[in-house]
Formats: sequence, C-alpha cells, structure tokens
Amino acid sequence: MSSDLCPVYAPFFGAMGCTSAIVFTCFGAAYGTAKSGVGISAMGVLRPDLIVKSALVPLQRPEQFN
Repeated sequence: MSSDLCPVYAPFFGAMGCTSAIVFTCFGAAYGTAKSGVGISAMGVLRPDLIVKSALVPLQRPEQFN
C-alpha cells in the first residue's frame, strides 16, 4: 500500500493519535473526579452541616427538568 502521497508509516501516526486522544480523555476524567472527591471530602471535614446539601443538590437537579 505504498503511495507517493501517503507514506507507509501514516497509519501508525493515525492510530497513535486516536490512542493518545482516548488516554488523555480518561486521564482528564479521572483527574476531575479526584479533584471533585477531594473538594467534597474537605468540605465534609470543614463544614459537616453542608455535606448533605452538597450531596443532594446534584441528585435533585435532574428531577426538576423532567
């Protein structure tokens, strides 16, 4: 499948681009989840009275739109 317009190593770079996109997406999601967990945990330690409010607001929000 050699061509003058497309080198033989082009599919490798295409596959590596897709792989890196998936990997960095997963890393970003994991980082965001960890930062959110740390924030909720820190708020639970500093302000235990607000932990119930912070846990219930995201759960109640989708019910308002249905």
